[in-house]
Amino acid sequence: MADASKWKFRGEGNACLVLVNLEEKMVYRLAKSKYWGKGHLLTNAEDKMDRIHEELQLVVDYMKNVMQPLLSPYFVILPELRLLEGRLTQEAEYQIKTSRPAQRKGKDVEHSTLDPTTLSALVMPDLCYIRDSHLYPKCSYPILSVEIKPKKAFMHVPDSLSVKSEENSQVCKFCMHQRLKAKEGQWPVTSRYCPLDLFSGNRVRMKQALLSLAETPQNNLRICQDGEEIHGAWNKEDMSEVLGGFFGSSHNGISNGLHKDHKLLQTFLDLVLEALLFVPQDVNDSLFEMPSLYPHTVQYCQNSRYRPDLQTDCDNCGDLPTGCVLERIFSTQKLDSLDIDGIYPLYLKLKKYINDSPALRQRYCLDGPYQDDDWLQACSQLNCDDEEDDLIIKDSQCIRSMVNKVKRFLVSKTVQDCSIMVALQRVPDNYNEDEGGQLLKDVHGRLFHFSVSIVDLDPKPFCKIPNYYKQVYEIINAYREACTGEFSGTVDET
Repeated sequence: MADASKWKFRGEGNACLVLVNLEEKMVYRLAKSKYWGKGHLLTNAEDKMDRIHEELQLVVDYMKNVMQPLLSPYFVILPELRLLEGRLTQEAEYQIKTSRPAQRKGKDVEHSTLDPTTLSALVMPDLCYIRDSHLYPKCSYPILSVEIKPKKAFMHVPDSLSVKSEENSQVCKFCMHQRLKAKEGQWPVTSRYCPLDLFSGNRVRMKQALLSLAETPQNNLRICQDGEEIHGAWNKEDMSEVLGGFFGSSHNGISNGLHKDHKLLQTFLDLVLEALLFVPQDVNDSLFEMPSLYPHTVQYCQNSRYRPDLQTDCDNCGDLPTGCVLERIFSTQKLDSLDIDGIYPLYLKLKKYINDSPALRQRYCLDGPYQDDDWLQACSQLNCDDEEDDLIIKDSQCIRSMVNKVKRFLVSKTVQDCSIMVALQRVPDNYNEDEGGQLLKDVHGRLFHFSVSIVDLDPKPFCKIPNYYKQVYEIINAYREACTGEFSGTVDET
């Protein structure tokens, strides 16, 4: 890792920083200098190094044994846990820091961005490029990738309050959260995106969601060209020039007819939408039986820019195709039917019993390990018949049932924070479709290779539940404070 010119900053979270190796086209995820292991600050270098390695291994196990069976091995690409032979030089640290967004350069960072004791990294292919691209003929067209953080796909609303018209509408959690972010000054403008539109199964609404993401990306949308960000919260290049190069010349004598910026963007987002609705051939090889997509209850968010039209909705409505990436995410989020208001009381009970009998935490693997099939089965088993030693729980609930419900909640929270990676590249006009590979076709008949993946699938710790409980009421209060006198509908308080 000594050659700093091979490395480039890609992104970061609170605990980890992501670098891309430009030669390998591989992404490395490394621990940052202020790394907390399960809430306990570690000062001994050797202990800290071991803890980092153990927790990165937990991420791999969780993705392999929980996320892959739920979301499909096609969409979830497993990272490899590697021990690094060298460390980044001071020159590399300097290059990383100059590439980081301003809001990530905290005043309290006095030493290296990367933890000096880090010898472990999660390594996986750079999904800004098309997976298995080595199987396709080399092509001179650029690769555009779109990273979407779709967030929570639905509202928990009692049947008695189900939305039937614009006058009786709710506001989804994402849109309410925008008011809190505005209050805290996180973004200069509120997002125009609403997750309920993207997951609606209505192509008109879904297209509106993608357009809204493009207009106000915040940290929910990022577009890269050959791995370099060109459109996002802090970087907005001229998309008409980029998309002109992406689509290239006319096909079979048909002019592309893309003379206006919005036409370019519309055609590109149509391709992205088709990729999001794509069902891989091996969808029936899922390792875990998922709940069916019920009949899909239509929900509308008052803050959405989309306004329902009965005739238009009737012509364009439809469930998400079973097995597409959006349906997998939606169904996995739906594993939790209680949300934080229902889970928090169970958390308090479990915490009490764990304090009285610490062995329970290890027995039920709330925070891993994730190697036992029993952990995933919690997502389908909500009842138990056996007694748990001498512990008696009121309301006839057994510990295992509570644990399973909490696990379902934590799985849902993981997928509410995931990201979708869509990579697209036009293929030459003389390409033979019989040569294989996944292909999309635009309205002008041009063909594109593509791939779709899901990333950011870390397990959520049991101890974080109180934070979720606190945050949701901060969101609700901020929304009510901002909308006093303006809003008479029902707030999705869960």
